[in-house]
Formats: sequence, C-alpha cells, structure tokens
Amino acid sequence: MQQTTIDRWLRKEFVYICKVFCNTLPHHVPDGVKLEESGDDNAGRYRYCFTVFNDKQMSELTALLEVENITYTSRVSERDGTAGKLFNNPEKSFSLQVAWMIFILIIIAIAFSGIPVRIWNHLSAEDDAPVKKKPAATAPAKR
Repeated sequence: MQQTTIDRWLRKEFVYICKVFCNTLPHHVPDGVKLEESGDDNAGRYRYCFTVFNDKQMSELTALLEVENITYTSRVSERDGTAGKLFNNPEKSFSLQVAWMIFILIIIAIAFSGIPVRIWNHLSAEDDAPVKKKPAATAPAKR
C-alpha cells in the first residue's frame, strides 16, 4: 500500500535516528545529542558515535564538525520499540488504517444510536391529522 505524507512524516519523526561517527571530539556538543564511544558495531573504524534525533540537531552538529574540520560519517538507523512496529510497515499505511477505523466507528455509533430507526419512522409515518379543504375559488360578485 502506498505511504501517505503523514506516514512519511511519522516515520521521520518517530522511527529514524541518525548516528554520526567521528574520531575526534568537537569542543562543544549541541544540546540533545547523545555521545557514546562506538563499540565493535562499526568495526573499530570510528571512535565516537553521536546519536541525533532531529534535523535541527543534525544540522548544528554537522556544521560544528565542518567548522572544526573533523572528518565524520553519518548513518540512518531505526529505533527499537512500538513506534517502529506501528509506523514502519511498508505493507500498510498507518494513517489510512486510522482513517478507516474512525470511519467504521462512526458508522457503528450511528447504527446503535437509533438515528436510522427515527428517520425510517419519520419518513414512513402517515399523516393522522384531517386534511382541511380549502374553499373553492369563487368569482367576485357582479353589481
């Protein structure tokens, strides 16, 4: 199923994180960026790993690394947890699933509220009031 713009935004905000690897630490690390020593996951090529959670932090960190002339590389990875399972399914669109669920719940609520029965009774009710006949039109009296 095709992913909507909302699905892509949800995936970008809640699923993807960016890891920036470098060998030299900058003098200042932007707020919200998590710094850890990289382990064996990148074959010992880089010493430090910055975990960046949004675009603003990423642009601040890369600008800082470029100003200080530090060589770096970045890799996009996925977070673990419920958000990854909900928003990162290429076979299903999360926003369309929610839209269909809301539509079905509205239909069920209307069905159980009694509105269809009231509409049916109103449309099928016969008029019980006697019909008043209008007097026939008469020609004006001649003098």
